[in-house]
Amino acid sequence: MAEHNALLRYGSLAVLVVQDTALVLLLRSSREAHADRPMYISSTAVLMMACLKLSCCAGMIFRGVAGGSASTWLTVVKEQVFEPWGMLKLSVPACLYLLQNNLLYFALSHLRATPYKVTYNLKILTGAVFSVAMLGQRLGPKKWGSLVALMAGVSVVQLTKHETTAQASEAEVDGQFLGFLAVLGAAVTSGFCGVYQQRILQRSGGDIWVRNAQMGFTSVVFGMGTVLIKDIDVILDGGFFQGYCPLVWGVILLQSFGGLNVAFILRYADNILKGFAAAFSTVLSCFMEVLFFGFQPTGAFLAGAVLINVAAYLYNAPEAKPKASWKAEKPTTPDRESPSQPV
Repeated sequence: MAEHNALLRYGSLAVLVVQDTALVLLLRSSREAHADRPMYISSTAVLMMACLKLSCCAGMIFRGVAGGSASTWLTVVKEQVFEPWGMLKLSVPACLYLLQNNLLYFALSHLRATPYKVTYNLKILTGAVFSVAMLGQRLGPKKWGSLVALMAGVSVVQLTKHETTAQASEAEVDGQFLGFLAVLGAAVTSGFCGVYQQRILQRSGGDIWVRNAQMGFTSVVFGMGTVLIKDIDVILDGGFFQGYCPLVWGVILLQSFGGLNVAFILRYADNILKGFAAAFSTVLSCFMEVLFFGFQPTGAFLAGAVLINVAAYLYNAPEAKPKASWKAEKPTTPDRESPSQPV
């Protein structure tokens, strides 16, 4: 059983690294303007992602908990998925995850993939802070020092030029700043939601697909509200699926799969480990963007990125156990006058 759980834990973490890397690169590419088609509406993409995730959860409930029985599936949906208290508790992370995904689209409309990935590692810091505040976890001096180094690395990345190309225009600089604010907001929501969801999944139990269906349904409701309030005029003018192409659908599928994979990680690992698995994908993102998308990072940017990943490694490394004293390790000679002395 322990080996099975370890396989699920590390397997899902490895998949998350690949999925995170592919998602950020493809999403950035999808947000570049094309002369032959209009830009797709990001809120509709987030809504479609939530719908696909909910459909997948419904299918897994039918196959798993319901045992392939339609009547049992309807009973599970009625009594467990639409259970009011559980739905209410999970509506908080559902709403914030929806906000996080919209911020992700906005940020990658203004930032390259690698600066986004590097800055988004701030979710390690926010996850650690919320873990201490909400779960009562204790962090030693080494972990706090790693978080300080993480902040220093992010500061170096944000306060220096990202690329060795020509000087950016004022509009581009303003866009990068707005992108940074969006990433900062996404990091805060990610840290809080991960810890909140971890607490619910690991303490209240319940089927993982039922929990995800509860979040998925709430996300669809909030997503429809966002589309109607924010983009209804644009949709009436050009249609719901304007600007969609295979690349956009690929991004939506990756987002849907990634959200479900995170649920597995929270079940078999913990939120901080999830954050560091995503941090390691930064290296792969940088390599791929340099190789295929013409990204030319500056020395200062690379130094900050290295500092961030070193801080991530040190934070995630196990604490060193205190060494036993020489006296404790030295074999003792039995004392004949003390019967209770271990021989």
